[in-house]
Amino acid sequence: MDGGLRQLFRKHIVGVDWVSIESGSTGSGIPDLNACYKGIEFWVECKQTSGHTVTLSPLQVGWILRRVRHHGRVWIAVRQKAQRGPRREPRDVLWLIPGHGAMLAKEHGLAANIDGMEDYHGGPSKWPWQSIASKLIG
Repeated sequence: MDGGLRQLFRKHIVGVDWVSIESGSTGSGIPDLNACYKGIEFWVECKQTSGHTVTLSPLQVGWILRRVRHHGRVWIAVRQKAQRGPRREPRDVLWLIPGHGAMLAKEHGLAANIDGMEDYHGGPSKWPWQSIASKLIG
């Protein structure tokens, strides 16, 4: 469901204390990853899609927006991965959506016009990991 993003972030963004969150019934809506780098804490919700849909639950949107209102750093990372098909080229794109855009991402997916949203093409070996880390850490 997360497109392998948890493992990719751990592998390519080093020096960060990554914690996978499996909150279940104790804290519904909490993002998949919590991270801390030199005292800067941030959260990442990881998703995968083959099209443009970003599947966020109402609880996830609520948690993200509530944390952003309190000046927390929250990102939605979406791996858009699609195989070659009769009408499309293969793709492997990482989208980083700032938390303030959670509702727009839920409603309009990757077609949403969200300030600060970035996309990185070519798959993990071509993604600019240092730029991605800088964006996440802020």
